[in-house]
Amino acid sequence: MGRREETILATVVNGLHTSEVVHMRVLVVYYSRSGVTRKACEAIAASLSVAGHEAVTEELIDKTDREGMMGWLAGGRDATLKKPTAIGPVRAEVGAFDLVVIGTPVWAFTCAPAARAFCEQFAGQLQRVAFVATMGGSGDRGAYEAMERYCGKAPVATLTLIDKHIRSDDAERYAAKVEAFVQELMAEA
Repeated sequence: MGRREETILATVVNGLHTSEVVHMRVLVVYYSRSGVTRKACEAIAASLSVAGHEAVTEELIDKTDREGMMGWLAGGRDATLKKPTAIGPVRAEVGAFDLVVIGTPVWAFTCAPAARAFCEQFAGQLQRVAFVATMGGSGDRGAYEAMERYCGKAPVATLTLIDKHIRSDDAERYAAKVEAFVQELMAEA
């Protein structure tokens, strides 16, 4: 059963069978320059919590200034050139989680430098991973391939969300996708 925080055995009233419900410890870590990825990752954590799992969120802090137009341009350049960046300290004990969901905006068809830094720094501590990519239109595949390479493992699930659907709380194109992703994560437990 590994590092499962809690296991509850539920017996059907008539005693004919017993099923095991596994509660996961999930770290949802993300980088968000504009708040869009933050909103998506907080929704994922909330949905996991409602389902009875322990979900902890942590925002990655890029020590490089990414504010304003110049920060945005430098971020795209750094992502394209795969230029390393330093991130602030991560408070969570990454290896203590059954699953780490890593959220990133797509920059220049890859993950943001802060997401890359997290993956590289904690690759040896990650038990299982899932990826979330937020984007204006395309590039999720490149981001997922990069994160898989940096983490050294394939994701159990991926979720791609379009920025405008997140901003508008589009029920079909945002909320429903988050719920389907969470269901997929729970099936992998």
